[in-house]
Amino acid sequence: MPNTSSKTSWLDDAFEAVRFLTVFRLPSRNLLPENALARSMFFFPAVGLLIGGLSLGLFRISETLFPPRIATLVLLIAPILMSGGLHVDGFADFCDGFFGGKEKSDILRIMKDSRVGAWGALGVALLVLTKFELLQTPPFKGPFFLLAMAASRWAQVLLSFYLPYAGLDGGVSEYVASKVKLREVLGATLFLIPMVFWLQKEGIFILGGLALFLFLLGFYFKKRIGGVTGDLLGAASELTEVFVLLLATSWIRK
Repeated sequence: MPNTSSKTSWLDDAFEAVRFLTVFRLPSRNLLPENALARSMFFFPAVGLLIGGLSLGLFRISETLFPPRIATLVLLIAPILMSGGLHVDGFADFCDGFFGGKEKSDILRIMKDSRVGAWGALGVALLVLTKFELLQTPPFKGPFFLLAMAASRWAQVLLSFYLPYAGLDGGVSEYVASKVKLREVLGATLFLIPMVFWLQKEGIFILGGLALFLFLLGFYFKKRIGGVTGDLLGAASELTEVFVLLLATSWIRK
C-alpha cells in the first residue's frame, strides 16, 4: 500500500527517476507517497542525460578498439541496456496494438498481451535500423545525441501532463497521466535549456519541431484510445529520440 503523504525530498525524486528509468538500483525509503513517480518526472530528462553521457563514454572507448560501425552499435545498444529495454518494449506493444487493433478495447487488449506480435517485431527491427543509420551521420556522437536522450524522457513528462490515463484495469501510467504538475513540466524543461544553448540555432530548431511533433502525437493517442498508457509513453520516448536525430540530420545536411 503506497504512502498517501505527498512529502518527498528532491533526492527522493531524483532516485525514484533513476530507479524507474534505468537498471541502476539506488536505495529508497520504505514508503513512498502515491505521487512519487509523478514528482520524479522533474528529473526524467536529467536521467536521459546520465544515460547519454555514460553511453558516449562507452562509445569513445569503443572507438579506440573497434571499427566505427561497431562503435556506433555500442552507442545504440548501451541506452537500451541501461534502461532495461523499457521503452523498446512499450514501442513494440504500441506497434502491435495500434496497427493490429481497430477499436479501443482491441488496442488495449493487444498492448496488454506480453507476447510480441508481427507488427511489434517489425516495428522494433525498423526502429533499431533507423537509429543505427542516423547515429552514423557525423558529427552525431555528442550534443545531438545527448539532446535526443534528454528530449525522449521529456516527452513522457509532457504527454503525462496533458493526457488522461486511457487504460482499462490500472497500470504504472495511472500514477502519472494527468497527475504531473506544472512543477515537473517546468523542472524537466530546465534540463533541456543548456542543450539548446549549446546547440544554438540548431537547438531552437529541434525544440520547436519537437513541440509540434509531441502535440500531434498526443492528439493521435487521444483520438485513437482517449489518452495515454505506459506503453504509449515508452513508444513516445523512442519516437522522440528518432525524431530529434532525424531533425539533426536534416540540419547537418544544409
